[in-house]
Amino acid sequence: MKKSWKLLIASGLAGAFLFTGVGCSYAERGEDGKSAYQIAVEHGFVGTEAEWLESLKADNTSFTLDDIYNSAVEHGYEGDYLTFLSEYLSLNETPTVNDNAKQINQAMLSVVSVYCQFEKTIAGNPWFGRDDEISTYYSAGSGVIYTLDGGNAYIITNYHVVYDVDSNSGVSQKIYCNIYGKESVVNGLDYSIPCTYLGGSVIYDLAVLKVENSGILAGSDARAVTFADSNSIAVGETAITIGNPEANGISVSSGVLSVDSEYISMTGADNETTVTFRVLRTDATVNEGNSGGGLFNANGELIGIVNAKVISSGVEGIGYAIPSTLAKYVVDNIIANCDGTTNTSVKKGIVGINLKISSSKAVYQADTGLTKIVEQVTVDSVVKGSLAEGKFKNGDVIVSATVHGETTMIERMYELVDLGLTLRVGDKATYRVLRDGAYVDLEIEYVASSFNTIQ
Repeated sequence: MKKSWKLLIASGLAGAFLFTGVGCSYAERGEDGKSAYQIAVEHGFVGTEAEWLESLKADNTSFTLDDIYNSAVEHGYEGDYLTFLSEYLSLNETPTVNDNAKQINQAMLSVVSVYCQFEKTIAGNPWFGRDDEISTYYSAGSGVIYTLDGGNAYIITNYHVVYDVDSNSGVSQKIYCNIYGKESVVNGLDYSIPCTYLGGSVIYDLAVLKVENSGILAGSDARAVTFADSNSIAVGETAITIGNPEANGISVSSGVLSVDSEYISMTGADNETTVTFRVLRTDATVNEGNSGGGLFNANGELIGIVNAKVISSGVEGIGYAIPSTLAKYVVDNIIANCDGTTNTSVKKGIVGINLKISSSKAVYQADTGLTKIVEQVTVDSVVKGSLAEGKFKNGDVIVSATVHGETTMIERMYELVDLGLTLRVGDKATYRVLRDGAYVDLEIEYVASSFNTIQ
């Protein structure tokens, strides 16, 4: 959700901090009641227990526990190997604290506040001597730095952050962003960074902004975001929102991933189109102004672009984000196809098959301890005159798709659907299908007529 306000103008992670335990008391000691360290001191060692252990390693940078024990014996230790091993491991325990502050602090450097200015003409009334007036108003949202090269960057945000159907221009003609730590005017210095609109999609609710030659950006610690594969994330893992709620600057909230893929329908930014988004669900806090910001995992990796929440008296903690892998496909598509003027829309490769999920089940993976949904994706029908005609057949089970040399195993229908965003004119894709008990590889070459423009 974006944060909006108006002004009438008459003129117009799971990281870990490690703490090493020292000075531990031993449950077992040698037959004489003395620890290995005490014996070492009696034989002339001066220093702490930790320093003594390090001294055993000093002559050999590639050592084993056997080496350390033998070195201790050479220094006068008389206990057996098991007693020494118990002492050594007890002294070198490294308890951890589940704290991902480091990763999230790095992720904050990839998130920006986004501010858009809009203008709307309010018709005057000549009967009362009133001329047309211009209402100038603003909205606030968030964004994520996709690429960064000195003072040049591409920034991801939501389409509904930069577009207002009631404005004169639709897409804002004046867009600014602020990086973390430079979110306000300080001593008369305005840290706002001008952005230009490159392209976007109401259907996917994503837009790309372009920054050129920004000294503020070039002289900062800002960084491009690190992507996680949202097709491989697990329900229950940490989910952290970073954005610009209530236009008060970058802040952080945490929760978990509630659902790894689902569909929600709502009215698009144009207030006309009913759009269906594939989203992640989270109970991490989402407020007005979080739109376009990031949903991150505990490692500070992007798993989604926040775009919606449920507002209801009977509902708490249901927020949504566009999956990061899908967002990356859309953003790359915009960068490849849009110029901010005549071309501003997404183009998607269409092979010409209608799909259905013929079966679905939850699969528990013993090796990872995680559960995932696995779907069998089947061709329901083939569109006449399409690239698929004469190649695909009704009932084909799609096993995998190879695009740009990378093979994707199709375990969810959306994985196949989303791949269409990665295709360009002239690309070839190989689809492996299971047909009548045998595997068949089908190669498709995409031509200009096989692409749809996605508004």
